Amino acid sequence: MKEKLVSIDEIRNVHPVFRGRFGNILIKIAMSLTGLNKVNRIYDTSKQYEGVEFCNHLLKDVGVNIVVENSEILNQFEGQAFITVSNHAYGHIDGITAIDVVGSIRPDYKMMVNFILGMIDTMSMHFIAVNPYQSGKLANKSSLDGVKQCISHIKGGHPLGFFPAGAVSKTKIRKGKMIVRDREWQPSVIKLIKGSKVPVVPMYFSGKNSWFFNFLDLVDWRLRSLRLGHEVYNKKGKTMRVIFGEPIMPDEIAKHTDLEELGNFLKDKTYALAKDGE
Repeated sequence: MKEKLVSIDEIRNVHPVFRGRFGNILIKIAMSLTGLNKVNRIYDTSKQYEGVEFCNHLLKDVGVNIVVENSEILNQFEGQAFITVSNHAYGHIDGITAIDVVGSIRPDYKMMVNFILGMIDTMSMHFIAVNPYQSGKLANKSSLDGVKQCISHIKGGHPLGFFPAGAVSKTKIRKGKMIVRDREWQPSVIKLIKGSKVPVVPMYFSGKNSWFFNFLDLVDWRLRSLRLGHEVYNKKGKTMRVIFGEPIMPDEIAKHTDLEELGNFLKDKTYALAKDGE
């Protein structure tokens, strides 16, 4: 258990400007702008717990209401491997919710997540973390290690979760309306899913982040990324529905020989679980 999720020393190591004359002032500004101060506070209140218990306590502390539908679908795979695929509506809170919901049914459930969510050590037993921000050999090694862990986990008869978009849902303007939806589901993840030859269960998360966060995506995705910490803290009183769809069996997946077509098929199956107006 870490004292702080993101410490001042870790921020100092990010860039020399944080180690200069005005480093401490700049760190305080950075913590406030990115919402890391709020994220640290949330972590502090729940860090005495681990795994599903940590997720459950954190979600209650944040104040988000979770409504789960059709989770009994997972009961048919007791002691067996399966894969969940989900839209990435929120960026962090959906990953924590997935582990809370599926992990309460299958304690051996893991998710492939980016290294930022992977920093939460109290959830590490449910993570396979990769770093998409590395480049060159480091990126290849991180991805390869992640794929090896995923294959090993599934072969061991354990369930695994993916956000195949690999990033929080994107914002587009269509007919004068702001539409928030996943980008193309990544071929590398779809290839892994196809090769696993286990049932795939769509898991849809309702809702989206704040309008300001999604608006920033139309300006610059980097500005939006700076606001991601705030999007954990501002969910108080909001309801998120987690809906499970019917399993897609390996023989059905095998019929889709093209990875892009299979990705679109799984993505459409997931978004089909949305209610009208979502």
